[in-house]
Amino acid sequence: MNIENFHSELKAELDLTQKYIMTFSESNDRLANKAIKHIVSNKGKMLRPILLILSGKYSFLASNENPKNENHFIDEVAKAAAILELIQMSSLIHDDVLDHSSHRRNKATLNSLKGNRFAILIGDYLVAQSIKNCYKLIHHSERLFGSTIMYSFLDGISKLVLGEVQQNNFNENLSENKNGIDNYFEIVGNKTASLFSLACFVGSTVGNNKSEHTELLERFGHNIGIAYQIIDDLRDFAFAKEISGEKNFQDIKFGIKTLPIIFANHFSQNGEQEKLATHFNSKKELSENDKLEIIEILKKTGSIERSIGEAKTHIAKARIILYELPENKYSILLSDFVCYLSDTCDKVIENINISVSVKQ
Repeated sequence: MNIENFHSELKAELDLTQKYIMTFSESNDRLANKAIKHIVSNKGKMLRPILLILSGKYSFLASNENPKNENHFIDEVAKAAAILELIQMSSLIHDDVLDHSSHRRNKATLNSLKGNRFAILIGDYLVAQSIKNCYKLIHHSERLFGSTIMYSFLDGISKLVLGEVQQNNFNENLSENKNGIDNYFEIVGNKTASLFSLACFVGSTVGNNKSEHTELLERFGHNIGIAYQIIDDLRDFAFAKEISGEKNFQDIKFGIKTLPIIFANHFSQNGEQEKLATHFNSKKELSENDKLEIIEILKKTGSIERSIGEAKTHIAKARIILYELPENKYSILLSDFVCYLSDTCDKVIENINISVSVKQ
């Protein structure tokens, strides 16, 4: 399953979403607009808008007595997806500052071009614009959104920021923490899964679905978000650029406790914990031998396998939730999205294994 399939299936809705992202983020300042255009033009896979639109279209189709006409609904769901993506973009700008990233998707990050202060302010502006435009849509003459959607966006932003605060405190050192795994899932639930569950909740609410279906879709999004973050944790240990991104082994280098590292720290023995500690938050570029040593520790401690197991467990939970929903065209596409995530996980692990065997 390929992400391009979803971009093709939802082309009209995603194009409209991109148009509203530009409209909602526009300012009266030339330099700010130039920076925003740089960010907006460097769009990613649009995973959260895809989930929001699919959840909305599922709900719209599943509702037997829907008072909205389809054109009105498509416009509404695209505006909701644009607001969500602005929140996501702002978090990425802040992440790039916190992670000292110089590139994202092969383009220079805003902080590397204009400095941390300017980048943080632009990120804050995008959050403010998302809230302002959500408020305007609630008070639109046609009341496009309800207060429930406004609250859900605010709650999602709150969880996202709290997750960043929690992660900052959590990452202070690599010392043993008996609650480390539980803390990890709480942080990921706030920092990452909150926007995935928000996407499904808002989409379903805009689609005017029955409340029990909306709750199921929200839980579906949560499990997708947890699985996505674990896969992203594993991606950092891949050697191929098309899998890991611009650079690999960045999380351990900058002291970010991902699930594989937490497992390795918990199950390590014979000096392995000390070896990990020498690389954790070192801020230094790792040699190929350093990277292979880390992978060897992850394999010896079963950390990669345990992380895969957790990712697959949440993918399975997402599948089970879909079985509880009455089937229509869009629940099938949501199932395809689960397949896409599972396939991505398999590709990441395959690349780690192949790359290590070749380098050894």
